[in-house]
Amino acid sequence: MVPSKVIRQAVQQANYHLEMLLNDERLAMSSNDFNFEWVNLEALIMTILKQNSSIFISRQLVPKLQHLNGISVLTDKKWLRFCINQLLANAVKYSPNGATIFFNWVDNSLQIIDQGTGIPSSDLPRIYDNGFSGKNGHQTTKSTGMGLYLVKKITAQLNFDLTITSKTGQGACATLHFPGNNVRHKTIKK
Repeated sequence: MVPSKVIRQAVQQANYHLEMLLNDERLAMSSNDFNFEWVNLEALIMTILKQNSSIFISRQLVPKLQHLNGISVLTDKKWLRFCINQLLANAVKYSPNGATIFFNWVDNSLQIIDQGTGIPSSDLPRIYDNGFSGKNGHQTTKSTGMGLYLVKKITAQLNFDLTITSKTGQGACATLHFPGNNVRHKTIKK
């Protein structure tokens, strides 16, 4: 007998890898199915967090959203969801149990900040290369080396940018930078 929790995790992992492969194929097609619309960033992140709630609960991770209230970005919702979900998956993968993962809005940019192992400086120049999993990726069987490659590819096609900063042992900060004309700040009345 295999516990259902183990089966659920294996199915979730298989779905994750299948989604990565399918998205790589979709991006390779010359005609993409982009649908640009105004996306409420806080609502999208809350949806992603709910979808990943079992991981947060089992690992006792704490999500913290800062300065996202009233922020909307003009982009393709499906592909932005993929990007945020992938960056969150990396933050979760390399964070210790009980850590906080921050979602912070600053200067037309969404930051996803973890308190994990960090990325060795020797790996940083290659993190966007297809198939590169780096020193940390060799420590786990869950690393495909495709995630950051796909996010970088998607952001280039959607007219926003990805940067990653990190120091070994101090976590990482993945930042999605949006052009100012693709950002709306809705003033919240008190």
